[in-house]
Amino acid sequence: MRNPARLTGALGSRATVMTVAGVAAALVGVGTASAATVASTSHHPAASHGVHVTPKTDAASSVRVRTAAAPAAPQPQSWQQIEQTVAQQTSPGEPAAANQLTPVGTSGAQAWMPISSPQLTNATTIVQQALAKGMGVRSAVIAVATSMQESQLQNIDYGTSESLGLFQQQPDCGWGTAQQILDPSYAADAFLTALQQHQASDPGWATQPLWVTAQAVQNSGYPFAYAKWESQAAQLVQQIVTQVR
Repeated sequence: MRNPARLTGALGSRATVMTVAGVAAALVGVGTASAATVASTSHHPAASHGVHVTPKTDAASSVRVRTAAAPAAPQPQSWQQIEQTVAQQTSPGEPAAANQLTPVGTSGAQAWMPISSPQLTNATTIVQQALAKGMGVRSAVIAVATSMQESQLQNIDYGTSESLGLFQQQPDCGWGTAQQILDPSYAADAFLTALQQHQASDPGWATQPLWVTAQAVQNSGYPFAYAKWESQAAQLVQQIVTQVR
């Protein structure tokens, strides 16, 4: 016959195991107990036998989804800020007015022309050449206005007295070969180089009317004709410089 004490202890231990097993089964959904029954069973019998049961929680509520904050959109620069940036890249010897679009205002009535994509491309080539040479935005305005008068910013292969290209430069006047002149980059650089040479000989160029400086390079029979394009040329230069910054 088994020892009664051992039998009682064994039965007690078996009851404990059965109770815990019943709670575990209820928690994982085994059997037909309702959610309320499971909660009651896990609270009372398990607690009476020293078993701690962690309540189930909704997985979705316990997971925090972290999303990276979207980077702030860059703030557009004002023209004054862009102008200061360009000024820092202008040759140190240039006067302060070289970094202003229209330092002395326009002269006479202003004209306007529609600008096509090819014309804008040619204007962009001129502006980029001026900035690359450290000449500032004023020189870019002078160059664009000059080309607007000479060719309407078109790379034409004809003109008066064999004049060609954006600036109507003549091969027999030392501007280069016809093929070179018809290259917009070459033509723009040739004009700007001549403009630079004039500016070096006339320190007050930046505060003179646009047509005076343009005529010093071009020697046109109609020197004042350049003046009427200054306003639109300044707008084009500002637009181009803003886009490339």
